[in-house]
This record gives sequence, C-alpha cells and structure tokens, in this order.
Amino acid sequence: MFDLSLYILGGVFVLFILASLTRWAVAVRGLTQEARQEYQTRSAEKPASVRGVSQNEFVRLFVSCFQPRWTLYAAAAAAAAIIVSPAALLAVPALYDVIWRTNGAPDWGGRTGYVFMFSLFFGVVFIWAALAAFIARLHHVRAPEPFNHALARARGEPIEDTGWRPRPKWARKIKIDGDAKTDS
Repeated sequence: MFDLSLYILGGVFVLFILASLTRWAVAVRGLTQEARQEYQTRSAEKPASVRGVSQNEFVRLFVSCFQPRWTLYAAAAAAAAIIVSPAALLAVPALYDVIWRTNGAPDWGGRTGYVFMFSLFFGVVFIWAALAAFIARLHHVRAPEPFNHALARARGEPIEDTGWRPRPKWARKIKIDGDAKTDS
C-alpha cells in the first residue's frame, strides 16, 4: 500500500517543515537585534516610552509581537499531516469498505476502481484540510496584542479591554444603523 511516492511526499513535507523553522529562527534572530537597537534608541530619545521596562523584557515583547508566527503554525500543520497520514490511509479505505458493503457491494465500486481511488485521495486531503483548519484557528485565536499595547502594559499603564482589533477596511465604509438616516 505504501510506495515510493508517499516517501517522496513525506520528504517534501519534512523539507517544508525545516524551511519554515529556519525562516522563523532567522527572523527571530533579526528581530532580536532590531529590538536591542530600538531599545537603545528609545532610551536615548524617548526615555518615557521604555520607563520601567528592562531591555530583556522589551526584546521579549518586541519579538513576540513581530515574529512570523505563521511559520511555526505551518510547520505544525505539515508535521500533523505526516503523523496522521498513516492512520488516514487506513481509516479512509475502511470507511469506504463499510459504505460500499452497505450499498450492496456493486462491482463498479470495488477497491480497484476509480471511485475507490477518488475516495481515498480526497478522503486523505479532507483530513489534511481539517487539520490545517484547526491549526489556522489556533493561529487566529492566539494572536498577540499589538506591540504598543504590550509595551504600555509592561510599563504598568492600564489598557481598556475593549478589543484591540481595528474594524476591517470594508466595515469602515458601512454606516451603523443609529447613524444612518432612514427614508421612512
């Protein structure tokens, strides 16, 4: 059941994971250097903006707010696909057999037909897509707050918890019901 093409696909996934993690590490290294320079500049020119915040805390906030988190989540999605693929390649044909036998086991729908190959391919792709959707949801839910808010919290300034995300560009053009004049 497992042939060379599956190993090649797994190798491509592993290369993608390594490339993503390398991209993240290089970006974090650059951001760390940039954060140290930014802290020195702010300390000299705007000392009130970093009052009460150590350089290590500033660097940690800067990196956590600006790091390319998507690379970590993309690597996690690819790793999850590699881990789940063997189980998916066993579960999808088993489910196919149950459905095929429930429908009377017609000759055209056996394990050697195109219907089986179609079901196997898209069943595995569906499982991968479900994993990717779950990891994308985690990426969205765990988004860090903006750097200015994080820095203000580190200085001890209270930030109202009114939601820091700005309205999308399309929503800025929409008038709220209370502001719009009605024709009636």
